[in-house]
Amino acid sequence: MTIIERETIGCPACKVEQDVDVYQTINAMENPELVRNLLSREINVLTCSACGHVAQIHTPLLFNDYRMDLKIQFYPEHLLVENPEYVSNDYLEMLKQMEKFREEFGLFMPDSNKPGSLLVVFSMAEMVNQIRFRTKLFELENQVKVG
Repeated sequence: MTIIERETIGCPACKVEQDVDVYQTINAMENPELVRNLLSREINVLTCSACGHVAQIHTPLLFNDYRMDLKIQFYPEHLLVENPEYVSNDYLEMLKQMEKFREEFGLFMPDSNKPGSLLVVFSMAEMVNQIRFRTKLFELENQVKVG
């Protein structure tokens, strides 16, 4: 499920506050257009209506593509530095939730509760690169199976 929250955020340049859609979770199967936006770095970006300044909104983001059994959690690097307990506990809680879903839905989420099944990254660039890389691997693996 894709989860979006409307938040009021101040522009880092001029401090004018504005309402912005902030993505917390992107489900690739539900919203392929959001994947394109994520890959072009148009997700969780503030474009100030007053001064035109463009800034990345540094907030955690979970990417899911169940077709590839790919789950990537982005945490802004400053969270790891400032509050490593939060990052670690949040990761462990996500693994517990994934195990619960696996128990409820069985074969639809195989091995999703194993440590490492949820890739954690600390930069949006790494998230984008992992999605591109793993999508290409998935395509090549499926070509081999079909061909």
